[in-house]
Amino acid sequence: MRRGVVLAVFGVALIAGWGGYSKYIQAQREASYRAVLGPYKRDLTVGMDRDQVIAYLRSHDVICHTVHYGGSEGDTCEVKIAEEPVGLVEAFVCEPWTVYAAFEFTPTDKLREIHIRKIGTCL
Repeated sequence: MRRGVVLAVFGVALIAGWGGYSKYIQAQREASYRAVLGPYKRDLTVGMDRDQVIAYLRSHDVICHTVHYGGSEGDTCEVKIAEEPVGLVEAFVCEPWTVYAAFEFTPTDKLREIHIRKIGTCL
């Protein structure tokens, strides 16, 4: 009986520690994504023409892929910045998520917003 209680307490402590560590690692990743966006947000201003944004990205040897999401009025230019690894539990039901710097444009091809976008699949 006593051995079972000790094992249960150890198991709960192990799971809690793993959960806390996972949250810490995720916060580190999110900070690195925000750091990547910093220069873009500093150098590219809302309202810039799409051609100016593309020229800026090309001048920094960055390739952007244009996509259009349903419900969005304008196109989005995406730059891959990372691929998030899946955790032990998620590995059974999820693929790694791809992280992009997303440059969203209005229908008149003016820069509307720069943000992080994650795309992935889970069952």
